[in-house]
Amino acid sequence: MLDANNKRVFVAIEFPEDIKNYLSKIQKSIIEESEKGNFTTKENLHLTLKFIGEVNESDLEKIKICIDKVALEQNNFQLYFNELGQFPRGNKSIVWVGLESNEILNELYSKLEITLEEIGITREERNFKPHITIGRQVIFNKKFNQIVEQINIDKLSIPVDKISLMESTRVNGELKYIPIHVKKFK
Repeated sequence: MLDANNKRVFVAIEFPEDIKNYLSKIQKSIIEESEKGNFTTKENLHLTLKFIGEVNESDLEKIKICIDKVALEQNNFQLYFNELGQFPRGNKSIVWVGLESNEILNELYSKLEITLEEIGITREERNFKPHITIGRQVIFNKKFNQIVEQINIDKLSIPVDKISLMESTRVNGELKYIPIHVKKFK
């Protein structure tokens, strides 16, 4: 149970409205091919760089300092969508839109991991697989590869000029991701 004074947080790249609209369009196509699933609201679409979890106010301030440090060394860059994918979990799947391999993004991720590790936040053991989750616990009407063939992923340019510390919370029972600290790149 979350302590009342603590926050559940993660570091993310937020998207402009046009990119969220595009992702929502892809998501709509997935929903049409699904029996059921929990789908990410348009407002919550983002790219997670680092899930941190529950932290107290003191640790939150240290995390903000780390984010500032990393952001001040970072130039703006572009990302591009490249695929629709899934992480199967039994008969259900996490559905995501993937990004082209990007050296700048990988370096940003590594710098963030190293900087946060210096304040005691454990590094991620899994390889970084940048993706935008559009649905969880999705059950499809047909085979996933048939769905992928029907949905074209455009190679849109996604401008990245900041990173955000996000709070994951519930507002009136609905999951919301709220930016609590945003730092623009140099």
